[in-house]
Amino acid sequence: MFKKTRLNQICVMFSFLFLSINSTSYANDNANNNSFEDAMRSGITNSNELRLSRQNYLNAQQELTIAGSDKDVYGTVSITQNEAFYERPNDGQEDYDLSTLAGAVTFTKQLYNFGETKAKQEAATISIDIAKAEYYRTKQSVLMSLITSYLNVILSNEEVNLHLSNIDRLTEQTNAEKLRVEAGVSTLANLALSSSKTSISRSDLITAKAAYQTAVEHYESLIGILPEKLSEPSLPNLIPNKVQISEELAYKNHPNLLLANANQRLASIKQKILVKSLGPSVDLSLSAKKQETRDSISSDGNEFSANIALSVPILVTPASTAQSQKLTLELLSAQYERDEVKRSIGLVARAGFRNHIAAKIKLKASIAEVNAYQLIVDATQTEVQFGNKTFLDQLDTEDDLKNAKIRKLRASHDVLLTGFQLLQSIGSLTPENLGAEDVSMPLDSLESPKPRVGSFFSVLKYRQPD
Repeated sequence: MFKKTRLNQICVMFSFLFLSINSTSYANDNANNNSFEDAMRSGITNSNELRLSRQNYLNAQQELTIAGSDKDVYGTVSITQNEAFYERPNDGQEDYDLSTLAGAVTFTKQLYNFGETKAKQEAATISIDIAKAEYYRTKQSVLMSLITSYLNVILSNEEVNLHLSNIDRLTEQTNAEKLRVEAGVSTLANLALSSSKTSISRSDLITAKAAYQTAVEHYESLIGILPEKLSEPSLPNLIPNKVQISEELAYKNHPNLLLANANQRLASIKQKILVKSLGPSVDLSLSAKKQETRDSISSDGNEFSANIALSVPILVTPASTAQSQKLTLELLSAQYERDEVKRSIGLVARAGFRNHIAAKIKLKASIAEVNAYQLIVDATQTEVQFGNKTFLDQLDTEDDLKNAKIRKLRASHDVLLTGFQLLQSIGSLTPENLGAEDVSMPLDSLESPKPRVGSFFSVLKYRQPD
């Protein structure tokens, strides 16, 4: 628990009651995911975006089977009962009725369709590749959200700690100034200045606690549990050492480029499917029929027939022409999109490398700044004791030191954040590289749900799910 003086507790209570939270720990009865790897595991398991992406992959797999349905054998059974009543007033014969019962079984299969089915299956295979690329892209996006939330909790918690420490220091100084004023060795002006600094620091603390509470809630919504004392992660040993290498890795591994390439291939195969659909086809039909009639005049018996039909379109309609032009435009659009994606991911990778290097340099400068301000504070405190500098000078230097420490915290945060962003830009932000490979479900191991319609009897028994 944070040490709080009675004055600090009263002010925080009246300033913002609902933000009075414990900034070093958050109780959780269910789980204890303090390590970075455990948090990533929980976040991956808890992600609805990944669940949706896996379902889309399963849908794409089913489309491969559907694409070959043209070559399936279809069977139908028909039973016909016909009752007819006849009158013959002209020839004087009596009326009579005719009853006919007929049953038929027919099987049909397409023998040839100019390669249309094969082209559809190629398109379905490309759709599976698209679903895979989208899954990898979603996985990177989810991981980046988890990492950002994890780092934000650590940063906001450290800022709260720093502001609390600053309040304790200012409160002690204010109490000491009161004693000096009572002893006649200080002035009311110094006491008022110290009190105003304390009030400002309390306001900064409330703002920091609000940011911490927001970070905690966002973390809980993604990870599924409340954070406790989180450990600071380290970057995987995968950071490129040259900007050109970053760009090359992005072109090789980035899921956005893989997705754009697959979309271009799919747009190209659609034109082929249209052309094949306009070609000749051959269909085979086998039928068996049995008929029984209650009339001695009619002939009953069994009938077997086989039919082969050749269909050849001889006209290309305006709709087909327009569809061909549309698919050509779609292919051009896919090519432009691929070129744009390649351009953008190269730039992002190069910028990500530079941002990470800049963040590391900034951290070194921030560390040097904190050390320098610490020396200034120590020297100023000594000079105040000897009367060479005023109490105002001491408060100003201590405030500068606090601000430098905040900049150091944020610079350290930026080094980690830009490092993970660089890994995302080159396509290397994966559960395997973050130590969470045990919860990274392979797409090939996914199982499709059982079909609701799998046989003739399931069709008859089908009902809507609850």
